[in-house]
Amino acid sequence: MTHSAATLTNSSRLWSSIMRIAEIGAIEGNGSCRLSLTDEDKEARDLFRFWVTAAGCEVRVDNFGNIYAIRPGARDDLPAVLIGSHLDTQPHGGRFDGVLGVMAGLEIVRALNDAGIETEAPIAIVNWTNEEGVRFKPGLTGSCGFVGALPGGDESSISSSDGSRYYAELARIGYAGQDRPPQISTYFEMHIEQGPVLENAGATIGIVEGVQGVRWFEIDFLGQDAHAGTTPMNNRRDSFLAASRYALGFLERAMDIDPDVRVTFGRVEVEPNSTNTIPGRTRLVLDLRHIDEHVLDRVERLMADQGEPLKKLGFGFSINRIMNVRPASFNRDLKDAVEKVASSLSMPSLRLPSGAMHDASNLAAVVPSAMIFIPSRNGISHNPLEWSEPMHVGDGCEVLCRAVLEAAKA
Repeated sequence: MTHSAATLTNSSRLWSSIMRIAEIGAIEGNGSCRLSLTDEDKEARDLFRFWVTAAGCEVRVDNFGNIYAIRPGARDDLPAVLIGSHLDTQPHGGRFDGVLGVMAGLEIVRALNDAGIETEAPIAIVNWTNEEGVRFKPGLTGSCGFVGALPGGDESSISSSDGSRYYAELARIGYAGQDRPPQISTYFEMHIEQGPVLENAGATIGIVEGVQGVRWFEIDFLGQDAHAGTTPMNNRRDSFLAASRYALGFLERAMDIDPDVRVTFGRVEVEPNSTNTIPGRTRLVLDLRHIDEHVLDRVERLMADQGEPLKKLGFGFSINRIMNVRPASFNRDLKDAVEKVASSLSMPSLRLPSGAMHDASNLAAVVPSAMIFIPSRNGISHNPLEWSEPMHVGDGCEVLCRAVLEAAKA
């Protein structure tokens, strides 16, 4: 592909940085596992901190463990242009999800240093804490805290899957900061698409229109433990079968409301979890997504209605909403600016929504924000097979760099 101007960023250096981070928490199949606030997460954070310090950045860590690396501008009284994503991964994660956005920010700072380019406003890179939400809930913890969307903002508002305490783990790995985050004017996040749309369309750059709203729920079904061999089928209160019927019926009715709704029962917990005991308690963890908040409201009301027949059959039934990320729309001027940059570099672009949640959806509520996607091979993500071509990685970073320079007034 021929670009209309010499590149500012070094795609080989960017690729090397991504591959170096991937070595931390490496798993079989060339994937990575760096759950938030584990030793592997600490190692990746330490390496990032080393790199940005070497690049001349001031490093700050706030009370949520978010790391900010600030490159000074000619006018440090101006708010910074923020670039970022996350370094934590899924248990069977790939090498690009989240990491790409943080390393692209690092490469931009390095490239501007190499070229001796001074911006009027500061440029900052951020690594948001616990974006994935695997070990601690809610996900997007760091960006939720940054924008004031974490209820309470204390230990009671964050739950753990392994009994760990969020703030204690921050302290254990050395990232229980008290620094004040930088004031920001604009936020950019670069990410792999995690879907097949760009690849199928032959587009290099995805300009993200907005992010679907995401709500997570814990749905509990209470029946009665009983012996698997001695209890007749018509005398049972099997919580798992009740949960199964509920899930299938709910899905069908939700699709009737809007076929574009996304319903995923991604986690099932059964107690006592014994082969020869009828399960007395089952918990379904539901991931619900849609771009329209009114549709989400209607589907959420349906959740309670769907449980009424179970109550009449003698089952205990309760719903607990554990996360709510509102649908986000990105800034029109920034989207246009990214599209203009891609066109100037002869890179085909495509506007599309994001089906996955991102920290940018939180930032969009408080500052003008934009997201850039690059293609994902076969649309695979949250999997060691996750892959984006080196050319696409470099092209995306170049577009991001030029959009950032425009926002920071080079």
